[in-house]
Amino acid sequence: LDDPERIKSLLGQTAKLTFQLVDQTASYDPNNPKKIPIGSEALESDDVAGYKYIIRKRIMVGGENLVDAQPGFDNQTNEPIVTFRFDRIGAKKFGKATQNNIGKPFAIVLDEKVISAPVIREPILGGSGQISGGFSAEEANDLAILLRAGALPAPLIILEERSVGPDLGADSIAAGKYAAIIGFVAVIIFMILIYRFFGLFADIALIVNLIMVLGILSLLQATLTLPGIAGI
Repeated sequence: LDDPERIKSLLGQTAKLTFQLVDQTASYDPNNPKKIPIGSEALESDDVAGYKYIIRKRIMVGGENLVDAQPGFDNQTNEPIVTFRFDRIGAKKFGKATQNNIGKPFAIVLDEKVISAPVIREPILGGSGQISGGFSAEEANDLAILLRAGALPAPLIILEERSVGPDLGADSIAAGKYAAIIGFVAVIIFMILIYRFFGLFADIALIVNLIMVLGILSLLQATLTLPGIAGI
């Protein structure tokens, strides 16, 4: 990791995600901020400065039912998004809530801020969805990490911090390459000494096989790991 400070910042944050209905019986009045219906609360909008939503306190689905969150891009706008997926219980709750509230807006609340308040057009029964809020690709990735990890139950206190450079891994890869080359040459010599002319044909077949394997790995953009080098 090139930025330890970013990792420490991520570990110290919370990522509480909830889905709550918007209270359509009232609107926020900045001149009378205490005028909020019982059972509701005012939460700030994440994308509109100074705007607050009146949100019902009852949570439709909480982050504890979240099983996965991944960064991605919207197919239509190509803007960075975070896709999420609920477990079986969360999918059932979310499906029932959307089925009973068609035509009503619901708020996606992240850390006490409303990042989106779409209208429920139809029941969402698949147990998955996406969050969009004008993120950058890095912010979407950070949000996905936080949602997957959840909030820490206690303040983060760093007792020790160590940085390990990439030299160890580089040395291991270099040693693996040398071992592979030496082994390959030894096999070729052994085959020629033992099987003579037929061993030469076997060596040619081995070289062609190696070229084909490396070509396929390159075509698939697969990562050649240290065990992979040893195996080849």
